[in-house]
Amino acid sequence: FWRARTRRVSSFCFAMAHQKVIHLRDLLDPRVEVYRDLKGRDVAGRGELFILEGENSIQNLVNYGKIPLVSLCVSEKRLEAMGALLTTVLGLGVPVYALPQAILDDVVGYNFHRGVLGCGRKIPTTPLADFLPREGPILLCERVNNLDNVGALFRNAAAFGAKAILFDAQSSDPYYRKSLRVSGGHALAIPFRRGGTLADIIQAAKDNDFHVLALVTPHTKGKEEKRPLSIADWQPVRAGQQVALLVGAEGPGLSPEAIALADRAVTIPMADDVDSLNVATSAAVALFQVTQRRRTSFSDSRRRRRRLLLMAGLCCGGLLVALRRRPHRILGGGGN
Repeated sequence: FWRARTRRVSSFCFAMAHQKVIHLRDLLDPRVEVYRDLKGRDVAGRGELFILEGENSIQNLVNYGKIPLVSLCVSEKRLEAMGALLTTVLGLGVPVYALPQAILDDVVGYNFHRGVLGCGRKIPTTPLADFLPREGPILLCERVNNLDNVGALFRNAAAFGAKAILFDAQSSDPYYRKSLRVSGGHALAIPFRRGGTLADIIQAAKDNDFHVLALVTPHTKGKEEKRPLSIADWQPVRAGQQVALLVGAEGPGLSPEAIALADRAVTIPMADDVDSLNVATSAAVALFQVTQRRRTSFSDSRRRRRRLLLMAGLCCGGLLVALRRRPHRILGGGGN
């Protein structure tokens, strides 16, 4: 019954949406110019516009509602399967262009099998002082240029509750199509900012009461007070302390200047024949450890408060009992 009802609802959505879909047959139609030669123009860029691919990414963009959607370009053979999504998008006043699969392949420049492309508009860059969230953890990234790693950082940040990601100007743009795809759509949900120097980013984090941990390799050399501490041994200085985790490029890692600006250098213990991990993997391990420590610290703090309240309650209860039995003696008065 429910399967049949779901199919009827899907068919109804498709029928309603299909009436507003714009069907195109011209390979050179200017309305799909933004989708032309995807791989080549990923390098040149599209100004304030960006491209995302796949139904899940577009659904995430619509659900989160943080980034404007400009248009959709969909293969005609996928129209019925995406009836519910198209109804939602058309209800927002966003144009949907449908093309035969062969023409869609010619437009994008290769055999495109994901069925749908979306064009979004980048949101304006927020001033650094206004961007930082009140709670952590957050990620600070220095010269992270690999697009796969940029996308994976978002996915791992979402998995372990990071509230924001800040990239310096030398890092790759998270709006690149490949980064968005690898992120699983989470780049459309987690607030991020790209721009400025790493020194300014670290200082802004400190000004907002974030404790900056530099994630380094086990063999990093530095000053005595900056020697890396195992992330497994790290403890928050106080309960509820907000943490900013600083990570670097895939090859060289963090620069000595970045490590020097951090409050503490931490590392992930590894086997002797391994000196580093992929930056996204390292960030995932460290974020897990940091969030676990913060939860433990918060739980310990709550347990201590409960004990104090219990002891205070017992003391007050004992005093009340004593006052009822011998009020004059307890209060310093006379009596036998």
